[in-house]
Amino acid sequence: MNRRLKLSNPYFITTLLVAIAFFVSTAYFNFSTQHQDLVKWNSPDETANYFFSHRLASEGVLAQFEEANVLASDLVMPRSMRSDGGWLKPVSFLGLILLYGYLGAWISPVIIPYLTPFFGALGIIFFFLFLRRLFSERIAAVSAALLAVFPVYFYYSLRSMFHNVLFLVMLIIGAYFLAAALNRRFKPIKQNFFKDCPRALTIKGSLLVIFSGFFFGWAIAVRTSEIIWLLPLLGLVALFYWRRLGFSRILLFLVGLFFALLPTLYYNQLLYNSPFYGGYNEMNRSLETISAAGSDFVFQSTESFKSAFYSLATTVKETVFYFGFKPRQSLDMFNYYVVEMFPWLTVFTPLGFLILLLLNLRKPAKKYLVYLLSWILLSLVLVLYYGSWRFTDNPNAASHTIGNSYTRYWLPIYLMALPLVALTWELIARGVFYFWRRHRAYRYLVSGFVALIYLIVAFQSFNFLIFSGEESLSNLSYNMSADRQIGRTVLALTPPEAIILTQYHDKVLFPERRVIMGLMHEPPYYPFLKKLLNHYPVYYLNFTYPEIDLNYLNTSRLPDFGLQLEAQKFIGRDFTLYQVKTLSNE
Repeated sequence: MNRRLKLSNPYFITTLLVAIAFFVSTAYFNFSTQHQDLVKWNSPDETANYFFSHRLASEGVLAQFEEANVLASDLVMPRSMRSDGGWLKPVSFLGLILLYGYLGAWISPVIIPYLTPFFGALGIIFFFLFLRRLFSERIAAVSAALLAVFPVYFYYSLRSMFHNVLFLVMLIIGAYFLAAALNRRFKPIKQNFFKDCPRALTIKGSLLVIFSGFFFGWAIAVRTSEIIWLLPLLGLVALFYWRRLGFSRILLFLVGLFFALLPTLYYNQLLYNSPFYGGYNEMNRSLETISAAGSDFVFQSTESFKSAFYSLATTVKETVFYFGFKPRQSLDMFNYYVVEMFPWLTVFTPLGFLILLLLNLRKPAKKYLVYLLSWILLSLVLVLYYGSWRFTDNPNAASHTIGNSYTRYWLPIYLMALPLVALTWELIARGVFYFWRRHRAYRYLVSGFVALIYLIVAFQSFNFLIFSGEESLSNLSYNMSADRQIGRTVLALTPPEAIILTQYHDKVLFPERRVIMGLMHEPPYYPFLKKLLNHYPVYYLNFTYPEIDLNYLNTSRLPDFGLQLEAQKFIGRDFTLYQVKTLSNE
């Protein structure tokens, strides 16, 4: 659908109101659970992203030098960071950090926790704008409203320092501009410029293609690992729409892509000594392996071409599926995190898929074919790629909750299924009221039926979000409050220059205190703790040791290194703060 959108359009107004309600709801969670004097997060990834975003916004730099690492061989750092010669750097992709850091610098660092809720709301609007070009405005509006209450999208919008929602929103905006650029109504201003495609360039069309490339570029900067399916997806679109795109528009798309990636390339060079390297050493090694294999392939003789190609393909497969290729496990994960977690999505999506195919059997529409093929492609890649990994974000490895990484990594699968769900509801409603189709109230009956189903799904979704599982919002809010109280207590009991050895509490202690990630009964840490004690007070925070275990450490292990462990205070939730000291006779 290419009709010009009017601001008075009732479907647009509804979507706008839904987006505003979404922003208020998700932003309020952070407002009610965070405190400006002590902003803390529930995961090390969020903690690191917030720290570096805030540092860029307030001080204009990313890396921070940690002098204690001169003595501790780069051990003094929280999770989700790396230390190179004492310099603390991000491990994650830089796109979110840079964008939020820039926006925080231009406006105020205070806004950083609320940026993902804002972009999440913006994504709902652009999801509607994109889908109205493919389906009816009602299906686009219902799909956008479904996105607003979809548990995974809502959950990771309020857990606002994760990358996944921002990545998805950048893709949605990029897809909208690309769809708009492919509109045939644009008239050329230069018929013979890049003769491969006379319709290629108009002022408006050129800007739309550049904007599309720009937002796709930011998506890649936010989650570079998703190139594994994003590049084939863009290739599929280019294959079907080559005549409309032509060389000129593809070139403009790449220009926008390059300018979006430029800040990331610059900081990658600055931090990791290469514009194409990032904080993940495994990914850097993968790039080196594939690059070396590709070079060997290029320089092979014709006779050995087949074996060289096989070697390159094998290398790429083993490098991409770094944690193995496990189709059976992937199907199990799909069952846990799609079929069992969202049964309504599982029931209505295949029906919508079948309906769309049947409606296009007589005269197939290219846009629907591309949409379905794109969804199948990304679903296969994401399920097999991430499903072959074993994520245990929840301490209970047997628990399958919304907080496990599979749900946020599979957000694109969920999102592209929503229009198929809306299409199914529309057809069911028309079937139910078929005999009233000539009646004046028919339109309202169909809309009311769809609205009723939506409200049922919305109620079930929010019930699941707030009350269901160990990582529901009620439990998340409680855990964040309890962890923050532990953090406040430990900060009050330790001096600012202290270093604290801990296993999980870096997220509530850093950056107010330096941290080392580990356990006190692990001997490799002892020599470094002994060195650090000459310059810093050192503490240990973890589960309370039974008296017999504490005595064993103080009599059998620690004395060999001139150390002893002394309980300071029981913190609560089974944790105790200990102080590490040198033996008095040393």
